Amino acid sequence: MLLVLGFITYYCVPLTFFYHKMQWFFFIFDLLLLLIILGMTFISILIFEYVERLLLWIMMQSCCRRDRRLEILISKNLDGHRNRNSKTSIMFTLALSFLIFAASSFSLISTMIASEAETIFGADLFIYSSSSSVMLDQRPLDSFLQS
Repeated sequence: MLLVLGFITYYCVPLTFFYHKMQWFFFIFDLLLLLIILGMTFISILIFEYVERLLLWIMMQSCCRRDRRLEILISKNLDGHRNRNSKTSIMFTLALSFLIFAASSFSLISTMIASEAETIFGADLFIYSSSSSVMLDQRPLDSFLQS
């Protein structure tokens, strides 16, 4: 899998720039981001048990000192519900990562649309004359733009 992803990243992505295939570039980019999200979700599954224990310890040492005698019971309850907690953490991690991915994609698209509009029009002000016989007086336009 690493070989395939390395080939796609280091060979296909520059090739898309060379042949000006931006649609393929964004497809590969989105695919890589989704695979990164999936990999990070699997990594979070591995560390979730330790995060649970850390949060339990922090809560018992800080805000729930009166309930310290229940720490063993809560720990056994967490162990008993390990499968359900694991499924919930997978759903939560995937939902959160999808929201982050969607927000960054929308931000990227809005920035790309604005920069494409600037590239097409070239300036904030665009003047178009429908007939070639009508010429615009440049002096008032220059004075207006510099003020």
